[in-house]
Amino acid sequence: MFEKAKDLALSKGMQIAINSKISDYGKVQNLKVDSKNDSIELEVMLDGEVEPLFVTVGNYQLTNTGGQHQLKINDVITSRAWINTLASSYLEGKSFDIPEKYVSIIQSIA
Repeated sequence: MFEKAKDLALSKGMQIAINSKISDYGKVQNLKVDSKNDSIELEVMLDGEVEPLFVTVGNYQLTNTGGQHQLKINDVITSRAWINTLASSYLEGKSFDIPEKYVSIIQSIA
């Protein structure tokens, strides 16, 4: 029960954070975090597209190195072949800083 509430809160926080970063390109319509399996599923509606982009992150890690919180993503698969290639080159195994304003949310539910 607690795990579902934690995942829902983390999902909403991540959706807000991602939407603030990609607003020039589109909008995350749905985002689901599964902390038990360390996976994330997203549905993104990109500007100019008629079908949403579906993204699965098969393995993520939340880390804290020297006080800087980061999200590391692995095993990215999307519904577009060319984006899979792009993700493999630029996202796989990379860590992304989590803005300070979202860290307290993550800490309270992690």
